[in-house]
Amino acid sequence: MKYLKTLRFSFIPLFFLTTCHGTWPFYPDTNNPGLSRFTSRGYNIASSYINGRPYVNNGSYYPLLQKDSSGNAVDTLQFQWDLYSRDSKNMTAGYKNISFLLQVPASFNKTNFIAFNGQRFLNSVPFTIQDTSLNTLSGIGTLYFVSVTEDLSYSNEKYIKLSGLFDGNIGDSISITKGRFDFEIQENSLNF
Repeated sequence: MKYLKTLRFSFIPLFFLTTCHGTWPFYPDTNNPGLSRFTSRGYNIASSYINGRPYVNNGSYYPLLQKDSSGNAVDTLQFQWDLYSRDSKNMTAGYKNISFLLQVPASFNKTNFIAFNGQRFLNSVPFTIQDTSLNTLSGIGTLYFVSVTEDLSYSNEKYIKLSGLFDGNIGDSISITKGRFDFEIQENSLNF
């Protein structure tokens, strides 16, 4: 009996951690069905339309934000997150992740990243989407970092909050529209 009580009290918090975190807080955008409202609070949410269908990330996971070194004067800053369809008619079809690839100097660091605050990269950012068949498709997009700030409110760890807007095209076949993201990333997870 004691074992069952222990198991029950161990399971309940785990249940709430795995079920409630998900893509929440997801605040529906009444003007754009299936998408989350644009926020700048570190909610770890991203959403967009891909060919008119709504996609969202899984808020349980942080996005990948890393500098890939080329050994030359220019490196690539990769900004990637998973995609999940919010189209209830076809939840399995579509795309697995999106990755923006910004060219940055090899000396790029956290201070340079925070300087992205308010910067727009208009129709100049290469990006890739991986589909559910694991094909990687490439296009050009727009990325607007509305806000990039350092959050020092936690005593033990530092975070960077970043929010912004994006769109893009892969030829004439794939159109990404009304994209928005709002993430909070631990500074010690960055490799720059």
